[in-house]
Amino acid sequence: MNKSLIKARRIEKGYSQEAVARKLDITLRTYQKIENDESYLPNVITGLQLAYVLRMNPFRLWSVTKPNS
Repeated sequence: MNKSLIKARRIEKGYSQEAVARKLDITLRTYQKIENDESYLPNVITGLQLAYVLRMNPFRLWSVTKPNS
């Protein structure tokens, strides 16, 4: 998940972490994990909701690489 993009977009929109967490109906701590913890990956529904709240293409949230054959 592109954590730096999420934070940059949130700041660009003028939202606090708490405001985004409220919009997603998750705790502030959970949102902080989404934005800062490299090992935390939210479920797809939360990711899609986050993309909607931040008005961005959901495909930009995840880095998709071709699997090894």
